[in-house]
Amino acid sequence: MRSAIFALLLCLALWAAPPAPGSGDNVSRGIATFEERAAAEKMSRSRYRNLEVASLVLILIVGGGAILWAVRRK
Repeated sequence: MRSAIFALLLCLALWAAPPAPGSGDNVSRGIATFEERAAAEKMSRSRYRNLEVASLVLILIVGGGAILWAVRRK
């Protein structure tokens, strides 16, 4: 039960993360050069890649915990 609550809190913490400056769309908000726009886009891609990895790890841990719980319950 504690692991389910921990997983829920971890998901909520990931969803509630404040957006990083320059993430998302990199439409000209004071960013003038191509290099600065490319750097902002790279930062947003790496942030979302990290979130994808974190969610995959969380899914694997919760799934493994559910399987372990079901096997031990027998």
